[in-house]
Amino acid sequence: MEGSRFWSSEEYDRQAQRLYEAGDYDGALEMLRRGAALYPRAVELLVSMGYAQLAREEYLWARRSFARALESEPDHEDALVGLGETRLKLGERARGFQCFERVLDLGFGRDLDLMLSIGRVLFREGLWEHAERFFRRAVAADEKSADAAADLAYTHHSRGDGVQARLWLERSLELDQENHEARSMLANLFYEGGEPEKALEHLERIPVDSLWDAVSVWRLVELVRAYREVSDGARELDPYLERLDQLFVDPTPEDRILLEVELEAAGLDAIAAGSRDQLDLFGGDPALAPGLPRMEGSWSGIVRAMCESSADPGQSVEEFMRETARRVRDLTGIEIPDDDPEAFLKASARAGVLHIDR
Repeated sequence: MEGSRFWSSEEYDRQAQRLYEAGDYDGALEMLRRGAALYPRAVELLVSMGYAQLAREEYLWARRSFARALESEPDHEDALVGLGETRLKLGERARGFQCFERVLDLGFGRDLDLMLSIGRVLFREGLWEHAERFFRRAVAADEKSADAAADLAYTHHSRGDGVQARLWLERSLELDQENHEARSMLANLFYEGGEPEKALEHLERIPVDSLWDAVSVWRLVELVRAYREVSDGARELDPYLERLDQLFVDPTPEDRILLEVELEAAGLDAIAAGSRDQLDLFGGDPALAPGLPRMEGSWSGIVRAMCESSADPGQSVEEFMRETARRVRDLTGIEIPDDDPEAFLKASARAGVLHIDR
């Protein structure tokens, strides 16, 4: 790059950070390597390199970068957090926890950003009890942090405590009315708790382009129809249908099946059938969207039939349940058991992604 030979290590780090934030992890890593070649003792470059390698899922290389940074600066808090995350990714849970405890020992327990960072690492790994501990420290560090309140709410939700999740979501929205992700989750909690009008009140306050959860959009359409007396083909629905188009630009076959059953469960199958020109989520090819047929049989037999009709019929039933549970979690935020066919189907029905007709 022209003129880069005169950059300081800080400038290399800043340029790499811009690339990283834009999602160009390859470019960020290349920039950091150039800087490290000129400034091999620059700890910040090594730390940033570790995070870029983490983003690229190069965990062994990331561990090496963070370890090299800590050799030069043993108490570097960001390197400790990065090394802790890398160790969790590599299955070294106890050693990962040691890194986080070291951050606390160094006196950073009231550093909001660090507590949120550690909590989010633990949350992503499904270690919700441990995540809650750090999110509570974040709340204690700054009681006016809407992000800390929201993260604590998400953790309670993942642990199945809807009451505490709702309380902390409401707290987050008191602090930041523009926290659309928190508002969307709160709306879904109201919906699932049998308070649809409250759900609609919150969903309507979210700008359409800030609705990133397809389930929320489907539910919003259903509630607008029910409580605003809007007909299926009304133009008022167009922005939401267009948003669904954007969220499902190129859905996989499994996405299509989940979409069909969710539309049916939400009572939106008429809209999907009557407005294909607006809700063209399946690429315009009916052969790609067979839907989910009515199935009868034992719990295990139904799951086996679902597996055989999926995009990868060669996978095992166990693999199918694990992958589908992951997709449902990503789509709705709801955990689905993936080790027992009966529990898998009943939980899927409670999540609203299929219907059990007994």
